[in-house]
Amino acid sequence: MNLKRAICIALLAPTTLLAGGFNHAIETVGPRCVRLYGLKAGLSAGYGSGTLVSDDGMVVTVMSLLLDSERLRVVTQDGNVYGAKVLTTDANLQLALLKLVPLPRYNLRGERAPDPPSGPGAFKYFPPGDSRKLFPGEWVIAAGNPFKVAEGREHVSVTRGVFSARTDLDAKRKARDFPYQGEVLAIDAITSTPGTPGGPLVDIEGNWVGIIGRLVISNRTHTNFNYAVPVEVVHGFVTRYLDPDSAPDESTTDTGLEPYHGLKLFEMGYQKDLVYVERVKRNSPAKKARIKKDDLIVSLNGRKVGDVDAFRKIIRTKSAGDRIDVTLIRNNKLVNTTLTLEEPR
Repeated sequence: MNLKRAICIALLAPTTLLAGGFNHAIETVGPRCVRLYGLKAGLSAGYGSGTLVSDDGMVVTVMSLLLDSERLRVVTQDGNVYGAKVLTTDANLQLALLKLVPLPRYNLRGERAPDPPSGPGAFKYFPPGDSRKLFPGEWVIAAGNPFKVAEGREHVSVTRGVFSARTDLDAKRKARDFPYQGEVLAIDAITSTPGTPGGPLVDIEGNWVGIIGRLVISNRTHTNFNYAVPVEVVHGFVTRYLDPDSAPDESTTDTGLEPYHGLKLFEMGYQKDLVYVERVKRNSPAKKARIKKDDLIVSLNGRKVGDVDAFRKIIRTKSAGDRIDVTLIRNNKLVNTTLTLEEPR
């Protein structure tokens, strides 16, 4: 083997291995990503994408006007067409859970054709992954049906990109507040396109790490924000529907009691309140969590904290011994810590 050929093989080998990884991820998302067709009104597209999360046909997607259609249709990768029933929605998370149902089919002679596969074991689906294993710079694959280019047995569109950062979304949609305000996965891939929201995001190994979120456009830069809702948030949403007792809704379980945390907070700001730490009491849970004076509290357990009342409301849903993931801003840097609450004092 001459030197030139050896150099060429050495340069191509990593690319070939990487392409093989992409192929596996693409083959994984294909049968687990579905296309949705429903109501269209005004600027709202009547099509979208969804992610299969159970073998009997449960699909998670983002909330949109198309779900209000009485003739909501779902098309799988093999071209089979199903009806869909909306099982539950969450306006705060902007997520919806659907269930695929068979539709009557007839041949050219008007005779009833066999129903497409349905029921337990009929569908390939994504088990919950772990988005926290992603590190900035890692490759990801997003799947969906942008601009309704796939209508039959075509493969859904896939976009290769890079996971950029884990950040909090605090956006507005037109003149109204954008309901979802929480942690998102920012990605360097073009996913903020009509039809793509609701589709899955996977890592290079094909593990499910999130679903593409609703369109968010910056009024300042007129650019789209490409992001995904973490799989942990999506799985929690599904779990609350399947077993309400296993994951209580924090927004409706305010006990009125406030476990001890050891923080004295104050608000400051003009158009937007900011929650700052004024004091951390000695030997308190906050002190043990290394929270410091002048820290800015951003979120608790992924829920945005816009003022002191919001902070206290979340704390009152907890009990002594509960652990809370706290996201802070300190010296213009994001800091994550865990606060373990104690008995009220």
